[in-house]
Amino acid sequence: MSTAPVNSNEHDLERRAWLAYIVQELHGPAEQLLRGATELQAKCNPSTDSHTLITAGRISERANELVQLLNNWALPQSAPWNANDWKTRRHDLRSIVGYVVSATEDLSEDEASGCLQPTLDRVSHTARHLLSLISTVVQFPSESKAEGDLARAIRESLSTLPAAVANAAKSADRTEPGHILLIDDNQYNRELVAAMLEAQGHTVESLPSGREAMTRMDAIGEPAIDVIVCDLLMPGITGFDFLRWLKSHPSHWPIPIMMVSALGDDDGVLACITAGAEDYLTRPVRKELLRARLAGCLEKKRLRDREQAYQVRIDRLVRAIFPPAAVDEWQATGTIKARRYEKVGVLFTDISGFTAWCEGRRNEPEAVVEMLQSLIVRFEKCAIDHGVQKIKTIGDAFMAVAGLDGNDTNPALALLNCGRDLIREAANHPAGWGVRVGVHVGPVVSGVLGLTQFSFDVWGHTVNAAARMESNGVVGKITLSPDAYADVKDHVVAETRQVSAKGLGNVTVYDVSPELWNLMPSSGVERPK
Repeated sequence: MSTAPVNSNEHDLERRAWLAYIVQELHGPAEQLLRGATELQAKCNPSTDSHTLITAGRISERANELVQLLNNWALPQSAPWNANDWKTRRHDLRSIVGYVVSATEDLSEDEASGCLQPTLDRVSHTARHLLSLISTVVQFPSESKAEGDLARAIRESLSTLPAAVANAAKSADRTEPGHILLIDDNQYNRELVAAMLEAQGHTVESLPSGREAMTRMDAIGEPAIDVIVCDLLMPGITGFDFLRWLKSHPSHWPIPIMMVSALGDDDGVLACITAGAEDYLTRPVRKELLRARLAGCLEKKRLRDREQAYQVRIDRLVRAIFPPAAVDEWQATGTIKARRYEKVGVLFTDISGFTAWCEGRRNEPEAVVEMLQSLIVRFEKCAIDHGVQKIKTIGDAFMAVAGLDGNDTNPALALLNCGRDLIREAANHPAGWGVRVGVHVGPVVSGVLGLTQFSFDVWGHTVNAAARMESNGVVGKITLSPDAYADVKDHVVAETRQVSAKGLGNVTVYDVSPELWNLMPSSGVERPK
């Protein structure tokens, strides 16, 4: 006579643990038995005798029955409550598997089934193994004299679930609320889920159709959508259609979408997850499960948003270091090739008396760096305004180039215009510094050096010549080499002088004072009268 079910949490926990243990041990071999039985039936052909055909079909039916039975056992509500129930279930399992053992032995004795023998042996071996497992694991907990490690581990895991669920709920409560787009054609379902979401602190925007949702997603403006909760079964544009549309748009695909449906079949879940859904909920929707899964979606969305913002900052930083063309090449190929340019303008500027100025403030290092930083920032802005590429700073020296992008037909003129503003910015700076500016034009080689803390640079005689123009320059003026002056002589008035420059020998240089010309970006150059 059956004993009455025990409803205590402790006994229920024990029952669930043993059920999970049994399914864990038997399901794999049962699936293997089904595969073997299916293969056996498939190897039969029209010439196979009727007895073998019928028996192979029955073996396949029994194997499928075994798998379905174990699948049902995986549902907690189907678990037996007492020892008599367990004995009945054990008998059912033994009957199914025992038939397979007997049937495979019967076919093995038939000479006509010789070509099937390898498959019969595998099926028979798996069935015998299952019979042994059934005798060992399918029993009421009190019948077992020694609890296995797996069953004990399952029971211990189950005992921690209530606390884990409570902690998960607390974690979900701490999740920052989001803006949720809810799509469902059923007004009652829409209102029910919306009420759950709003009670959890989220802002909900509800729409009754996939078509209206597409229009909303394509609309420009705020608020931005954090997560989409979409019904799968809708007329017209189904939830699956909307999911595929969303994931096909570069601007929309990062938004996580959670599908909701009364269909709990694995095919629907698989199709949605494969198409890009973040999660899948079945109706009726449990508010606790909705809260937990939505919290996970929001966290992933915000992590992705932070990663994208970080990538934008990295890209901005890289483009501040390298020329745009070099950045594009690096992003496309992972490397920047060395190149030779036939005509590039190179500018150097240096602060006059900076070393002595620093010595007078040796006890104020922060002030020294702050003052120099503020000037370099002004210099960088000047370079950007004139389409000039900053290469680097070396102490108080500033180096920039024009013409690396190939779009500047007169690099010397661009640097002359930039140099004028550099001199003015230095003069207007609180430190009141005076600077020398040198410019030369010619061929250079560009590239990247190093594996860590690498830098983009240019090399060649042109760079050295520009540096000599600066070091032999006059404070408050731009000193041009003969090649640079040849490209701007129709635009400026210059004073000439002879210098002896290292590596250049005696050379004529051209000094241009900023007050002697006015370069107008929109209309060219206005010569002094």
